[in-house]
Amino acid sequence: MCLTGWLLHVGLMMLFFSKISSLDCNQFHSWLHEANKANLELLKNKTGATIPIQCIGEEMDVTTNQEIFTNINEVQVENAKAAIQEILQQTLHIFRQNHTEMGWDGNSTTAFQTKLDQQIQKLETCWSAELERGLTSTRGRKTLLTRLRVKRYFQILHDLLKDKDHSLCAWVTVQIQIRQCFVLTDQLIKRISNEGTVHFFKKYIRLD
Repeated sequence: MCLTGWLLHVGLMMLFFSKISSLDCNQFHSWLHEANKANLELLKNKTGATIPIQCIGEEMDVTTNQEIFTNINEVQVENAKAAIQEILQQTLHIFRQNHTEMGWDGNSTTAFQTKLDQQIQKLETCWSAELERGLTSTRGRKTLLTRLRVKRYFQILHDLLKDKDHSLCAWVTVQIQIRQCFVLTDQLIKRISNEGTVHFFKKYIRLD
């Protein structure tokens, strides 16, 4: 009887937390939008509007202005979600490198890393089914290519930091580039949200 009661208790708890997770995921797009906006604002505040005097004149052309997507409005949802996941993961990896010369205090760096990690975990919880389906669907090759484009983009940033010995000027350039990635992420989140709204109307609302 005790075992039966314990199993029932565990089952109810799992159901309870599953419902909470489901409710959280229903609001995930709004949450992710706000989290991405906070990421963008942080980088804007840290990099400022002007390049440090000591970096003016340095050859810091990363030549990474290639677009990951040519047309945001034509991006499939699976590809958009894969791109966002990869951007967050690669950004976290970048900010775990030697950041002594970056100009941030230790607390800010740690807090940013923690927030990125939380965003990645939440994303994987709420989008796991879509991300897995993206790998096995007929569009899986496009999803894979999307991830490879993002990885190549960030590899250039990794190489820049390494070649410049993680200097302040290299970090300024990298932060500006990642800032643009967060702008792209904002566009992708809006694309996903719009697609979800269209799907909802098609599924639940009859338009005569």
